[in-house]
Amino acid sequence: MPDTDLAALMEAAVDAIVVIEADGEIVAFSRGAELMFGCAADEMIGQNVEQLMPEPYRSGHSGYLERYLGTGEAKIIGIGRRVEAVRRDGTVFPAWLSVGESRSGSGGHFVGIIRDLTEERRAELERHSLETRLAHVSRLSLLGEMAAGIAHEINQPLTAITNYSQAARNVLERGATDTEMLRTACMGIAEQVQRAGEVIRNLRKFVRMREIEKERLSLETVIGGVMTLVLADSTHAGIGVETGFAPGLPHISGNAVQLQQVLLNLTRNAVDAMRDARGRPKELRIETRRSGPGTVEIRVLDHGPGVPPNLEEAIFHPFFTTKQEGLGVGLAISRSIVEAHGGRLGYDDRPGGGSTFIVTLPILADGDQEDG
Repeated sequence: MPDTDLAALMEAAVDAIVVIEADGEIVAFSRGAELMFGCAADEMIGQNVEQLMPEPYRSGHSGYLERYLGTGEAKIIGIGRRVEAVRRDGTVFPAWLSVGESRSGSGGHFVGIIRDLTEERRAELERHSLETRLAHVSRLSLLGEMAAGIAHEINQPLTAITNYSQAARNVLERGATDTEMLRTACMGIAEQVQRAGEVIRNLRKFVRMREIEKERLSLETVIGGVMTLVLADSTHAGIGVETGFAPGLPHISGNAVQLQQVLLNLTRNAVDAMRDARGRPKELRIETRRSGPGTVEIRVLDHGPGVPPNLEEAIFHPFFTTKQEGLGVGLAISRSIVEAHGGRLGYDDRPGGGSTFIVTLPILADGDQEDG
């Protein structure tokens, strides 16, 4: 049982303190624990601590204790991590659990200190909701700046459609049988309609207010899921692809499809930049690395002409493009996606010539990196 000092601490502590035997039996239950879990100490002492845990923690707890006592390998003891706990009324709530081991001549005990993170989680959700709304407002503000560019981009295919249709009408009015001219006009109209539709589709993607559905991901999984398309683009253009994945990178929280859209846009830009390059290696490189204490990076490197210093930020503006047939929305949308993931999309010159586009993403918290 706890000594007098521990008993006093357990009476005064705001956080819950629960002391258990090696078999999981509760031998002490603090006043803070009574308030947190809605259980009286008298009814909890002698019970198994598993009662305070939801599944799957409840079923695995005995095995965890046995593994620790047999191997000394700690997953929580002396480390601490986020867990879920359950109150007497069945309410599951987020908590931070710290566990210490106390050994004495008569045996040992485990002392668990539990902090209720319900309010912290609520504040996180409210902050995330606010950030989402602010990001939407930002996109709508940006939409105002995009209006002139949208009008210009839509006007070009509409003008071309008008010209093609007028040419076809002239052929028909003359009673001519120039089927090749009519075929060309129809193909041109279809192509320009598709181009106008692409502008609208990209615009809808950009301004749509939708919560990103995220999951636990590795960068290799994200990149691997789109490599077939990357290789199809590069092989068709006669460009090789080289990869360099740093081993053992932490996981991220993200939407795989959206991040793959970003990667595909960056690699297609790189292929286009090298397609007609003369006297330069035709090779695309995709690499990953740990970029800081809380971030990882995906880098896309090419041997194209690069970006002039005065345009390094302008390339991320909507409807700015250096391509003759480009719409100029790919990098703007890609940056928006990366920022919605809490990351950054930037540009840097590649040493020796070429471009480096850098996607920086935050890693998951340490407690979410591994199970158990």
